[in-house]
Order: sequence, then structure tokens, then C-alpha cells
Amino acid sequence: MKPISERFSSMKLSTAILAVLILWFVWGILLSNSDTYLPGFRMMNSDLVPAWFETPEALSQILKIWFAGLCFIMLGLAVNLVFCSWTRMIGILRNRLVKPRVFMLIIHVVFGLVALGHLASFLLGYRYENVRLQQGETFSLPDGYALTVEDVHFADDPGVLKKPPRQLGPDEYHPQMNFVAAVLKQKGSQVTDGRISFLHPLTHKDIQASLKRFTPPKGGENRKDGARKPGVMLIISKNPVKSLVFVLFPMMIAGIGIYMGMTWRLRHF
Repeated sequence: MKPISERFSSMKLSTAILAVLILWFVWGILLSNSDTYLPGFRMMNSDLVPAWFETPEALSQILKIWFAGLCFIMLGLAVNLVFCSWTRMIGILRNRLVKPRVFMLIIHVVFGLVALGHLASFLLGYRYENVRLQQGETFSLPDGYALTVEDVHFADDPGVLKKPPRQLGPDEYHPQMNFVAAVLKQKGSQVTDGRISFLHPLTHKDIQASLKRFTPPKGGENRKDGARKPGVMLIISKNPVKSLVFVLFPMMIAGIGIYMGMTWRLRHF
């Protein structure tokens, strides 16, 4: 009978868990394509995990089962990862630091840290989705922070904002020309300012304000009055582990590339 460490670290178990994980994600995709469960998935994407359970009826029973199953599968993958790393550590010590095994151990450890970082990003910090602001308005954040929209620069015709984003042509909307000038303050003192535009958020430490889209002007399309400029819809979030994940993920990819180079063998047929 195989030792427990060998059974929990086997490639067969890893493959089986990954196969179940893929099937679980396929089930999630099918659920998200249903009008019944799509609102629940949108809520899960826009809020952190603690907010999911503030309103018990916000998630249906099926989505709760799906999420619980996902956590259980990831727990199994984590157990497999720990035992696999442990057995490889034993092998490294016995074989006097064989380089390929060292790199594979590093890859396992970094992958585990990346997974923990993603888990932490679902639990820590905050996330405010669909924050609607007009020029001159302020949105208050925890820890005394506040984000103020000082100016909305929209070079295109505001009338195009009444169309769905997917229907906008390249001659109607120019993302690189439209931006928001914003200021982030903490307890009344400015900590940073800058432009928020498509794919260019305003960041300060772990806080990030991203542009989701512009909204039609209030009371008409006359842009002479600042109050009638287009508004904005922002996503404001704080992710304490974002920088760690961004550093570790490229390290993991580089480690896999180095391992493949070290173990590559040319076969002659």
C-alpha cells in the first residue's frame, strides 16, 4: 500500500482534480448564460466575498452550491500541491539539489502563493462597482479617502453615449481622447491626482480608480454648462495583495519556461 504522501502527491490525483475543476467551470459558464443565474454571477463579480452573504437571498441555492464546490475542489488542489512540494523537497535533499527538481519546487511554491494571493483579493480590501459621478462630485471611501471628479473631458458627440458600447463605431468614439481629471484626498489632504481613461486607472498604493464608461449628460447634451457634461461610471477598489500577485505571476511563467528549457530533449524518429 502506497504511503499517504505518495497518494496525495501523485500526478493522477492532480490530473483528476484539474479535470473536475474544468468541468466545474464549464457548469459555471452554462449557469452564467442563464437569465436566472446571470444576476447572481454579476453580483459575485462586482463585490468581494463578504458582501455576498450580507444579503442571504442575494445568491440562489444553486450558486451557493457551485461556489462551495469550487472551494472544495481548490482545497483538494491545495492539498495535492503541498504534498507534491514536500515530496519534491525530499527528493532534492536526497539527490543533492538536482536543478530541474529545484525549479519545479520553486514553480509549485510560487503557484501556491499566486493562488493564495487571488484568494486574498476576494476577501480583503473593498470594491465599489458602477460608481456614478458628475463633474465636481465626490465619492467617499474608507480610511478617510475621497475621490473627486474635477473635470470630464469628452471630445466626441455626447449623443453617442446613448448607444450600447458594442454599437459604437471607431469614428464615433475615440477612447484615447476622452478622460477624467480626478483628485484623491485623505482627510482633506491631496495624496495624488491625474487622468483616468480607458485602460489607464488612477492608482495610489493599493487603491485604484478605473473608468468603466461615460454616461449621458444630465438634462441634455449641451456641454457649455459643466453640469451638463457627460458623467462617468468608475470602478474603485482596494486590493492589498495586487502588487504581490503581479510580481509572482511573471515569476511563475518564467520558472515554467526555464524548467522546460532545462528538461527539453530532442527525440529522433
